[in-house]
Amino acid sequence: MHDLVPIIVQARTGSTRCPAKVMRPVAGRRLIDFTLDALERCRTARPVIVATSDDPLDDALAAHCTGRNIPVVRGSLDNVAGRFREVLDRFPVAGFVRVSGDSPLIDRRLVDGAVERFRETGADLVTNVFPRSFPKGQSVEVIRSDIFLEAEVEMTDASDREHVTPWFYRSPDRYRIVNITAQAELGDASMVVDTEEDFERFREIAHTLDAPSCRYHWEELAALPKTAGRIVA
Repeated sequence: MHDLVPIIVQARTGSTRCPAKVMRPVAGRRLIDFTLDALERCRTARPVIVATSDDPLDDALAAHCTGRNIPVVRGSLDNVAGRFREVLDRFPVAGFVRVSGDSPLIDRRLVDGAVERFRETGADLVTNVFPRSFPKGQSVEVIRSDIFLEAEVEMTDASDREHVTPWFYRSPDRYRIVNITAQAELGDASMVVDTEEDFERFREIAHTLDAPSCRYHWEELAALPKTAGRIVA
């Protein structure tokens, strides 16, 4: 297990801007399924593990993922860093991928590429958001487990424990960070589902495509005209 690089998907049902978004039905599936479908096709990283909360609101999400034979680890609602530690306690690995569950258009090729760079460089953190040139919703971070576990002990601020990786980006001289840059500058664009408007955009995309979204390159989806899903604002 130690040689594997699992993908930890952080997901929860609670959301003030788009309540229960990850479990909303879209084209006969749940939104979280689109994220999981893409990640399960990764060639360099496995298994996919969902880290959700132990809040009763997330019972249905946990049961849904378990029904897909995806391991689920549950922990504190707001202490996401603590949830990741619990995953690593159960699955001791040298490194892991962090992806958000509200990224239904995530391109598995970006994950594969980031894991390859992680193995090639021996970096503490391989990312495509420092600085960001990929759209939100295409964010990938690969982190050395020992580096994360050392940092997690030091994270006393509630914001750091909820958002996890800004801790590393505030100390670029302390960590070896390798950033992957997109050919086209789209850092201000968004393919994430964070608001009701985002959800409607994604639903339009899902009903427009001729094949499952996980078969498309992220640039193909970002280039769709507004009449076929206004996912890039």
